[in-house]
Amino acid sequence: MIQFPFIKSNELRICIAILAMTATSPLLAQDCKVLDPNLVGTYTGDCKTGKASGIGKAVGKYTYEGEFKYGLPEGKGKLTDDLGNYYKGSFKKGKRDGEGTGFFKNVHGEDSLQSGFWKNDAFIGQYESIFKVLNKTFMVSSVNVTFENPTPPNSTIELSMESVSGGAFNVHGEIPKPTLTEAIFQKGSYQVLMPITNQQKRNTYIFQNLIYPAHVLFKINNEEIQVEFNEAKNYKIFVTLRD
Repeated sequence: MIQFPFIKSNELRICIAILAMTATSPLLAQDCKVLDPNLVGTYTGDCKTGKASGIGKAVGKYTYEGEFKYGLPEGKGKLTDDLGNYYKGSFKKGKRDGEGTGFFKNVHGEDSLQSGFWKNDAFIGQYESIFKVLNKTFMVSSVNVTFENPTPPNSTIELSMESVSGGAFNVHGEIPKPTLTEAIFQKGSYQVLMPITNQQKRNTYIFQNLIYPAHVLFKINNEEIQVEFNEAKNYKIFVTLRD
């Protein structure tokens, strides 16, 4: 017969308490806070320092399944409200932010989709930015882009270029100004190109009647600039080249 050592009553109580804490520890591990009031209810998933962090699912008034950080949706996920509308895409600090798609029912009960980019919980459009300078080679010192709303149906891209010494004179005569040698429209198109070369230190080229979005590679002498234009505007690009 196996003999058990004698256990005093106070030692027995301690053992029972330890066993009880061990048995309930998985439940305590799930005591993880979700900080969005619409998602407070039940949470299952990864947890860090008492807050939802990692991959998880929160069910409250709304339902969210995806990535969390510090108790809020952050990263990729899907949020569904109490009316069945949902958004699937990127989140930042609990708000829709980045690329994603929203599915909504309008006042007539018809379904609609919004796909594109979101910022601070609001839909900003099909593109993240109106324009973006994608690339420039080393001898291009700076590229500054401004824009204004065009008068339909006209739209333009006005490219002006200069260098520090271009257009000045030395013992050999006038130092050449930067010249546009080619404009490759990798996306979009234009109808008319008007060069203005009678300025003292710069050359200007105006592209008229454009179709957007337009992705353009400008070749300036031996240098290159690549810009994408995502909305129909009147753009002005001012380029400075190093000597």
